[in-house]
Amino acid sequence: MRAPHAPRRREAVAPAPGLGSPDALVALQRTAGNRAARQAVQGRGSTHPARPVVQRAAYGLDLQPSQDRYVDQAARLYRSNKRMPIDDFVKAVMTTIAGELKAAGVPHFAWALVSGDGAAGAFDSEHWKVLVNTAKFREGDVPPTVLGDLTPQQVTEVVGTLYHESRHADQDVVIIRSLLDQRQSPAQIHATTKMPLTVVEAVKATTYPTPLDPDQVAHAGRMFDVMYGAHRELLQLLMQSSAAFGGLDELAQPDSVLADGAPHVAVFTTWQRNVLQPKLTRMAAARNPSAVEKALRERLTTVGTAITGLAAAWAKVARAKRPSTADQAAVRTKAGAVRDAVLAAYNSLEGEVDAFRVEAKVKAAFGAKIAKP
Repeated sequence: MRAPHAPRRREAVAPAPGLGSPDALVALQRTAGNRAARQAVQGRGSTHPARPVVQRAAYGLDLQPSQDRYVDQAARLYRSNKRMPIDDFVKAVMTTIAGELKAAGVPHFAWALVSGDGAAGAFDSEHWKVLVNTAKFREGDVPPTVLGDLTPQQVTEVVGTLYHESRHADQDVVIIRSLLDQRQSPAQIHATTKMPLTVVEAVKATTYPTPLDPDQVAHAGRMFDVMYGAHRELLQLLMQSSAAFGGLDELAQPDSVLADGAPHVAVFTTWQRNVLQPKLTRMAAARNPSAVEKALRERLTTVGTAITGLAAAWAKVARAKRPSTADQAAVRTKAGAVRDAVLAAYNSLEGEVDAFRVEAKVKAAFGAKIAKP
């Protein structure tokens, strides 16, 4: 996900049903690194599954040799050294990723180990680094310390998450290159995207072996549109109101206190009235919308319908002195419907579809390797 104007982050959120903590989606910012978001949507029956748009010419971490080197190293370390400290494992595999990105023309890539309540992995593109919270590599109160503390499934998720978040740096460089080709200056690109000016200037100074092909240019344009351009409304909501999104998920839980959800419901109903509905009206009036825009409009319409349902259920409970159990349950159900519709729309955005596709390839290869006797 991309984070808000203040560090724009893409995060892998905590697994469902723990989507509710305010920082769990602290950005569903291109946010949304997000294996948990993906799992939540798939597990709850999204009606709009993401349909990958695969570029004919792979770039960066989508190249098979890069994936092979990363998977080979990660699998070897996990199979041979269960006593290896988790931090050392992260350092080793992220160093490999950094080398692959540098070879692909991605400048100044870095990572940092962080602590706190954040997600397991996030790409902070405003500061151009992947943030890794090893305490979140598994559920529970005791954080893992060595590789042997992780099950094969858990380490596979870690390996995929780190690659997914790093892929977002790849994507940003493609966006920068496309904007430079449109004769935008580094200062203009920085002002629009908040990416570091030093990174934009470094991309401009880099000589790439081949220009972006038409598919890559279109890919960059679709990512730009939903992050910074004409269709940025959903990401702006999630970046600016991650606490409200988390509160919505809390409200959807069976034992939630309905009164606690009041400010969060207000955020979504206000956004629907002031932002979403005017947006949908403009989209409906647009001439010759692209297939991507038509799909986005359909997903946003689903979000709007879900918010309308929540607003009606909420109003019924608010009017009653003693709301019935059934009416209270309806509020929780409708809150979950809004959450799922938002996640489905988020996970269908260009950058996340691409990053999940690359992540899936890496996880499949890694899982096969560590399963061998």
